[in-house]
Amino acid sequence: MSDGSAARRSSPTRRIFSVVGEILVTAGLVLLLFVGWQLYWTDVLAARAQADTRDELLLEWNLAPVDDEIKTDINTTVGQPFGLLYVPALGDRSWDIPIVEGTEHSLLSQGVGHHKDTALPGQVGNFAIAGHRTTYGAPFMDIAELQPGDPVIVETKHGWFVYELNNDKIISPNDGWVLDPVPGKSNATPKQKLLTMYACHPMYSAAQRYVWFGELVAEYPRSGGPPPELTRGND
Repeated sequence: MSDGSAARRSSPTRRIFSVVGEILVTAGLVLLLFVGWQLYWTDVLAARAQADTRDELLLEWNLAPVDDEIKTDINTTVGQPFGLLYVPALGDRSWDIPIVEGTEHSLLSQGVGHHKDTALPGQVGNFAIAGHRTTYGAPFMDIAELQPGDPVIVETKHGWFVYELNNDKIISPNDGWVLDPVPGKSNATPKQKLLTMYACHPMYSAAQRYVWFGELVAEYPRSGGPPPELTRGND
């Protein structure tokens, strides 16, 4: 009698544990699917979006006369591309990536984003860009593997601009000084043509930012074709 009563009392407990177990297994599967979507499917979507954006940009450029002189004045519109980025040391992930005006999360799925209040390629001041390190194509996945001296090339309708990286830094997301015309010197008047490029740090986290700084070392008209610095890192 007592054994039967114990069995009846334990039966609901077993059912509860069974239901909880099923819920946890289901939650785990949902989490795995979400992670897979984040890591794989967003890359697929980003590749399509970037290809469409790139094709649209190149079509526009090809319909216009090729410039024999270098120009840095570009009319930009938030959400629209105006250039292509090449970081040879990072390989295919950072090869002919569209540069879009604006750094909102939704825009970064199209490529890398330009901070609209900073200089444009080739201009005196600070040309600042941001990109994903994970998901959505992750053009800056290996940003921490770059080295001083690595080239960063920007192509626009009006020319090629070659920057050379010189130093890196890990900062807080609130360190807005990296966007100053002279990074870290808010009151200084810029005299150089600078580059700031960054992504979230560490991997799979937005706790910090990994930043590279550089300076323009060469510029070429588009009529001359790709510059000599435009060679893939794995060639």
